Amino acid sequence: MNKIVIRGIIGCICPLLFAYGCNKTTHMPGSGGYEAIVDSLERQASDSLFVNNAWSRTLLSENMEQAADSLTYYRLMGIYSKACFATAQFDSVFFYNHKILRFCLGASETPQIHDLISAANNMSGNVWVQRSMPDSAIACYKRAYEHRKKGTETAYLPDICINLADGYVHRGDYANAAYYYRRALFICDSLDLPDRNKFPVYYGLGQTYMELRDFDLSNYYYEMAGQYFSQMNPAEKFTYLNNRGNHFYYKKDYWKASRFMERALGAVKPYPEMVFEQNLCKANLGELYMLTGKLDSAQMYLNDSYRFFSDMKNASAMYYIETQMIELALRQGDVALAAKLITLTKPDAHVEANMINIRNHYLQHYFERTGNYKLAYEYLKNDQKLNDSIRNEQVRTRVAELDMRYRQDTIVMRREILIEKQTGEMKALRLTSYIWGIGCAALALILFILYWLMKKKRAFLQERHLNQISRLRMENIRNHVSPHFTFNVLSREISHFKGTEEEKNGLVGLVKLLRKSLELTERLSITLREELDFVQTYVGLERSRLGEDFELTLVVDERIDTERILIPSMIIQIPVENAIKHGLAGVEGKKMLDISVVREESGVRIRVTDNGRGYLPQTMSPTRGTGTGLKVLYQTVQLLNARNKGEKIRFEITNLADGQKTGTRVSVYVPDNYSYDL
Repeated sequence: MNKIVIRGIIGCICPLLFAYGCNKTTHMPGSGGYEAIVDSLERQASDSLFVNNAWSRTLLSENMEQAADSLTYYRLMGIYSKACFATAQFDSVFFYNHKILRFCLGASETPQIHDLISAANNMSGNVWVQRSMPDSAIACYKRAYEHRKKGTETAYLPDICINLADGYVHRGDYANAAYYYRRALFICDSLDLPDRNKFPVYYGLGQTYMELRDFDLSNYYYEMAGQYFSQMNPAEKFTYLNNRGNHFYYKKDYWKASRFMERALGAVKPYPEMVFEQNLCKANLGELYMLTGKLDSAQMYLNDSYRFFSDMKNASAMYYIETQMIELALRQGDVALAAKLITLTKPDAHVEANMINIRNHYLQHYFERTGNYKLAYEYLKNDQKLNDSIRNEQVRTRVAELDMRYRQDTIVMRREILIEKQTGEMKALRLTSYIWGIGCAALALILFILYWLMKKKRAFLQERHLNQISRLRMENIRNHVSPHFTFNVLSREISHFKGTEEEKNGLVGLVKLLRKSLELTERLSITLREELDFVQTYVGLERSRLGEDFELTLVVDERIDTERILIPSMIIQIPVENAIKHGLAGVEGKKMLDISVVREESGVRIRVTDNGRGYLPQTMSPTRGTGTGLKVLYQTVQLLNARNKGEKIRFEITNLADGQKTGTRVSVYVPDNYSYDL
């Protein structure tokens, strides 16, 4: 069984490894559209590699036709090569790998090209292992390892180390096999890969120590790998169960070995693409059933697997199965068939020592049955001599492996001392970081408290300003006339009024003015239409006092919708009142008051112009006022501007005194979309 079992282990680990590698979420640094697209396709194709291989190939073929550049095309071809390997189409693998390597030879040397060369060599190595040529496989794997170190996808290095170890197992060099398995573990730790990535290493080490007949250590590593069984894909489950069966086979516990081989066959039966693995299981089960007395089942499985490997022209597998058929014929009592098989069976390829040992043992049985004890004795001696040679080789290999492991442990110990020293330095650095972190947190807390206090202060000032504005407005109204007193008097007088209609209309206008004035006192903003109506009512009441030579001009730009434009309340009324009260009242000659509203930039410009005495705040006017109105306007504009981040309201008073002409102009600019929210 040894020959085909070794092939089984190598043959199954290889597809396992490339599938396992494909499922990693490793991305190339600086990945853009190319890497993202190919990584996505690789994951999709690999997920369906054993479930629906045909779909994976179709997906890859369609995207190869649409590949935007040659690098993308050949990387997809590399994935397609893996799909061919999964169905044991090894000639196709070589064909595609040759095309990939030829492209890489003509391309500029970049990390992505090194990754592509590495992947192609790794796949070629897998095929050489399947064809029982471990030396060629090892050479390919070493090239794959060197190129991968120069690439970007270094997370694949453990996979290549595992493949190298498998190649050395196939060659019988278990010391180097153990070295590369341990190197794979070291790289996994160095790259901080998850523990799940390590279980192929564990059952590889389990196989290595099984070959060295250290069953305790072999069982230890198999148990470690078994912890991840539920996370394995079908190929990984098959490899684990197959290797576990080998472990019990070499311990001569054939019943347990057959249980694991049956589970391995059950794991791959649902996947038609895994036909190689299915027939490998049948060959191994055929021997186990023969050794446990289930001769009919043994015959069926050996026949099925022999037909498959004959079609593949796999000489190594055929030689192994023919050897089992010799012993099966003897156990069935058909000595003539056994003699015929011995005549027909000839090794066409390199045969390992363990396979020769099994064949010598079965030939000894044949010659004992046929009474040729001399030849039986010769095969017995040859068998014993070969066993001694194998045991001596195993001992030497075991010594070499222990020596190599000692050297590795020494390196690891030195590395741990260095790590311990660096850990101390990291603790000091971490403590410094904590101190800085606490300091920064304290500073952030202080800044937050300061911000909160400033916010509270702003809220307090805002409330105080609002109260002040309301107080000033009410004071302005009271300075004009006491509202309650006025309404009481007017209500009584109008009800008994017997004067002219004009006089009566004047009283009605005054009532309207006072009511509107009280209403506007409670609002920060009104429409331009409301403000102009209020101003016109006020001017109408003042006309009789100003005389026949008073003239009012009101011009509103036709582009302005007075119903939609919002302005601060009383911002026109107060300048108009000041113009009449302090500028025009008592002035001889023609009195003119101009009000204009025009569109300017992204707002409106309001101008109130008179030809009165001029703006002389330092000079006492005949109609001395309190200055409350302008004070209300200034503070209202100041408060509103502080709350607006964009354009501000601009309020200006200009003295027009020029020679014999005097006058005052109040100019107000109100931006569009100005906010009156406090």
